[in-house]
Amino acid sequence: MNSELRDLQLHELRLLKIFQRLCKDHGLRYFALGGTLLGAVRHKGFIPWDDDIDVGVPRPDYDRLCQILAVETLDANIRFCTYRNTQSYIRFFGRLENTDLRIVRHGKIKGEQTIAWIDIFPLGGMPNNSFFRKLKSFYVLVLRTLYRFSCFDQLVNVNKTGRPWHEKILIFIGLHTPIQKFFGTMTCLNWLEKTLTSTPYDKTDYFVNAMGAYKFKEMFHKKYYGEGRAYPFEDTLIQGPVDYDFVCKQLYGDYMTPPAEDKRNHHGLQKIASLTTEG
Repeated sequence: MNSELRDLQLHELRLLKIFQRLCKDHGLRYFALGGTLLGAVRHKGFIPWDDDIDVGVPRPDYDRLCQILAVETLDANIRFCTYRNTQSYIRFFGRLENTDLRIVRHGKIKGEQTIAWIDIFPLGGMPNNSFFRKLKSFYVLVLRTLYRFSCFDQLVNVNKTGRPWHEKILIFIGLHTPIQKFFGTMTCLNWLEKTLTSTPYDKTDYFVNAMGAYKFKEMFHKKYYGEGRAYPFEDTLIQGPVDYDFVCKQLYGDYMTPPAEDKRNHHGLQKIASLTTEG
């Protein structure tokens, strides 16, 4: 592992501990998601080539977290961004950011200069009825597609490998048509918010991280998560599902076998530099 990537991981680990402290102090539920859960299970920390942390928070707790962070002072150079509290922020989920570190990433159409963060995804309830669950899933995928077109040049990683054929078609449309001009990002985000909160989280048996990388592969019956379980993660513990095996198999299949080098999902990290040392 190169030293720049490890430096970024350690900054993100600090953010994770700040987030965990908030959850403990205020009784908020959370779970490690995706590659963060896989890293905890397979590596007891970061996946060696990974450069981010993803956590999910049940929607009622996510809304409380937003309210808490609207008034609570965090550590120096730490901030919490959502599309409702930060004008330039256009993602559906929130981010806890460390402004000490500048990162240059490539993968989007436009090079992205940003800072270290962890992603905090609101977990939305899904209907218990299988027909209505499928209907809502389809509608959310349509809204998600419109949203992604609305900010195509800023958020879509056009260089990501291993996409299914239908995503490749959508990438082609985004690259070769002016479709981005037809949709307003804030309007799309509000549509998604209304739809993904229409099923109360605590009154249903299913939830989804619909805006994560795996879309509706991240929809689960709550029995697989339960009240959560602690897993070693670097020099701390992180909360995850009680049945990590079921969750990881649904997401990754043979999750204990690392992918080949050319299949590893790097995020186009080019440069890391401390903001405090650059003029």
